[in-house]
Amino acid sequence: MLHYIKNVIQICDHAVTCEFNTGEIRTVDLKEVIEKYQRINDGLISKLSDPNYFKTIKLDSYGALTWDNGVDFDPDNLYRMSQKEISTH
Repeated sequence: MLHYIKNVIQICDHAVTCEFNTGEIRTVDLKEVIEKYQRINDGLISKLSDPNYFKTIKLDSYGALTWDNGVDFDPDNLYRMSQKEISTH
């Protein structure tokens, strides 16, 4: 099954809580990925280290997380990297 993000629910530091097409609420922490690219100063993903810029996140028409500088993350990979949120109901 291919996964895509239906909604961004919360952004906290470099973690994004999303609703996926499976109906699951999952959180993906991108801190390690961003730090890796920051070490090599790639100029694109490393820009996401700025918390204010990170919060400018958007969803594209494919359900991927994107930013104005052209960075995007494949929603299937994000799903595999994410942790399922535990319901408090």
